[in-house]
Amino acid sequence: MLRLFTVAFIWGWSFLLIKVQLGGAPPPFIAWSRAVLGALVLVLLVHRSGDRVIPPRRQWGHVVLLAIFNSALPFTLIAWGEQHITSALASVLNAATPLAAAAFASVMLAERLRPPQIAGLLLGITGVAVVAGIGGRDLAASSLAGTLAVVAAAVSYGLAFPYSRKFLTGMSAAQMAAAPLLAAIGLLAVPAAVESARNGLHPTPTRVLAMILLGCVGTGIGLLLNFRSILILGPTTASLVTYLIPLVGVTVGITVLGEPFSVRQLIGGITIILSVALVQGRLFGARRPAAEPAADPEELTAR
Repeated sequence: MLRLFTVAFIWGWSFLLIKVQLGGAPPPFIAWSRAVLGALVLVLLVHRSGDRVIPPRRQWGHVVLLAIFNSALPFTLIAWGEQHITSALASVLNAATPLAAAAFASVMLAERLRPPQIAGLLLGITGVAVVAGIGGRDLAASSLAGTLAVVAAAVSYGLAFPYSRKFLTGMSAAQMAAAPLLAAIGLLAVPAAVESARNGLHPTPTRVLAMILLGCVGTGIGLLLNFRSILILGPTTASLVTYLIPLVGVTVGITVLGEPFSVRQLIGGITIILSVALVQGRLFGARRPAAEPAADPEELTAR
């Protein structure tokens, strides 16, 4: 279990590290830099292990699409969204990833959803709405846009799960972790350069440290530890990390950045966690069949 807590701690801090960088770099650059640093760490570690990073040529196209769903798009959306909402709120909304994964899997992989899982999806949508403050007076247009951006990132992460299971069979864990990040570097290079030239970069020691920690630790080491958890603990146990990330993200956002605490945020977060438990079959005995290591939604999600 220590491994799970370590991954949750690393990924829970990622939202704060993104927030710190936003004062000095545009979202596409933050996304690009974390892909570069994360890929560098993974390539070095994979090289030492003697494994291959580059997958078979027939899978390159699928790797590029996975790079979009699991790296380039969600990295950028989360960074953009955090310009308008707190890092704590972003960490809670990101917990909707397995809900999106279950919905996409039911379509792409013909996985039948049982009544408790359908109820979980509906409960998850309700939880996101509560956290976002829909219907509340404190919801400004800008915070709605930020909320929708992070929810869209969670949907993108969720799509990566069934896509990888359907089209990227046979790839090693190292290839699944490193190859999409390498592709994401190329995808994000032009947007990062354009936005950096337009808005400028304003590095400070704190922002540079946040960039290094997010890329090397949050993306590179976090991915590696998560895939090792899958191999050692199995996908079902490894997926418990989903329940812990929002707790870390909310705690550090409030204590380190002084972000406001909201009872609505707490209620919505609990609702989302309960919905994930329903969808994953952890309540009422409706457990989903165990999947292969690469088939669990949270296990492909780099925060």
